[in-house]
Amino acid sequence: MAIELSDKVKQAIEGKEFWHLATVNPDGSPQVTATWIRFADNGLILVNTAEGRKKPRNMRHKPHVALSWAKPDNPYNSIAIQGRVVDEYTGDRAEADIDSLAKKYLGEDVYPWRKPGEQRVTFLVEPTHVYHQDA
Repeated sequence: MAIELSDKVKQAIEGKEFWHLATVNPDGSPQVTATWIRFADNGLILVNTAEGRKKPRNMRHKPHVALSWAKPDNPYNSIAIQGRVVDEYTGDRAEADIDSLAKKYLGEDVYPWRKPGEQRVTFLVEPTHVYHQDA
């Protein structure tokens, strides 16, 4: 069941600091990647990656994920979000998503590190539990 996010959590998601996405490998071991995120139009958390990487494989195998963030100047101010992937898509919409993330994080209109033939995929995460420490 989705939960309501506090204004502090929303501000962190809307900020430019990196988040860490934890997924589970098929053998049960954890996998963590620094990632860019933003809100999707429907209020879910949007994560974009490229096909062929561990993130899409793992999120399709087991849709339970965790996201974490720590304030750069005070890492004791942190957020942990548990959630589940509820949707995914590819194509022009996913390509536009990586460009919007590049605009947010780099100030560039187009994602500069596309590889030839790379196919982007967007996953939408529904938060199910949030822990926020404000120290």
